[in-house]
Amino acid sequence: MRKLLAITQWVVKEAFWLAVAGGLIFGGWYGFQYLGENRVVTEAAPVERPVALVETVSLDPLDGALPIRGEGFVRPLRQLSLSSQVGGRVTYVHPAIHDRTRFEQGEVLVRLDDRAAAAALEQAEANIAATMARIAQNEKDVRRVSQLVDRGASTRTQLDELRSAGDEMSANLSGFNAARLAAEIAQADRTIVAPFDGAVLNESVEVGDVVAVGQALAEVYTEGDLEIDVPVRQADAALIPGLFEGAQANATVDVPFADYVFRWQGYVTRVQPEVNALTRTLTVTVRLGDLENVEGRSVTGQTIASGAPPALINAYAQVVIRGADTNNAYRIPSTALRGGDTVWLYNSGSLQMTPADAIHVDGENTYIAAADLPVGSRIITSQLLAPLDGMPVRNVTDRRQADLKSSDAAE
Repeated sequence: MRKLLAITQWVVKEAFWLAVAGGLIFGGWYGFQYLGENRVVTEAAPVERPVALVETVSLDPLDGALPIRGEGFVRPLRQLSLSSQVGGRVTYVHPAIHDRTRFEQGEVLVRLDDRAAAAALEQAEANIAATMARIAQNEKDVRRVSQLVDRGASTRTQLDELRSAGDEMSANLSGFNAARLAAEIAQADRTIVAPFDGAVLNESVEVGDVVAVGQALAEVYTEGDLEIDVPVRQADAALIPGLFEGAQANATVDVPFADYVFRWQGYVTRVQPEVNALTRTLTVTVRLGDLENVEGRSVTGQTIASGAPPALINAYAQVVIRGADTNNAYRIPSTALRGGDTVWLYNSGSLQMTPADAIHVDGENTYIAAADLPVGSRIITSQLLAPLDGMPVRNVTDRRQADLKSSDAAE
């Protein structure tokens, strides 16, 4: 009896929970149906994607030759230190040495005491003169005695003695000539002559000084002939017309002085026949010509009171060599060349990727060759994270103009 009662209680309990579960399932289903039939559908508003703002610059067509830029320091064509090959006391110094002014080729700049050399030269010349006189007399005696021998009035022995004496005199004459040459060299070694037209850079000699062999007396240079050695990349050197054929490409040289910049005309004279082992550059030598702007360019706009200075030795100089002429070339910021072969054009609110060939890199600017570019095209200079050809962009300049118009309308 108890067992039957327990079974009945279990069945009732399970039935109760089944009824509760069924009610929950039915209620959920009925509620879902009700909400589905009475729901209000709201369409999502379209999301406006932000358009990238970009900065642009106008294409700058090249008018003329490519500029090949470089820098260097002014130096004279020739610069050397004067020294003496012999020691001695200084007896003469050219006024240009102390005044550091100009001198001409062939002028005596420094002379040492040459009295001993002069005496030796005088003695050698006297010996030469006396010996030549004796030789002339000996030749007369030989002719006279030879005639006497032919007539039997003199002996052959006397004739031979005269001829032997003549040979000895000739040998002595050779020795005296050598002594004269040695005296002339000794005298020349005591005279230092200007090797070229130039000026004095510095000096360290006075009259009365006793100098040693090889001692530096003064440093001289070619004042009117100044040059600049300009390191040039091989790619840039290839753009200089006739560089390896002796052509003298034109150049401009800007030399700063104080707050002024003075410009000289110049031209290429030569290129060194070697590549720098470290920089892999070529050395192009530019000769300075005429001063172009006597008053100089001043940052403050003032006139220089001292007058235009010369191109000072060791002065820093900026050089622009006239490169090759080119067609269909444009100048753009170097950062606007993408991947070395592409530019981004701003085309009516979209980005247009256009092929371009870089023909010359000039620091912050790059010169490109690009055909069929529309007149008035603008280059995008801004950096974009994920650029796509044809993507919409907005020019910052257009945005600023629109903002100004809105501001004016509000007022």
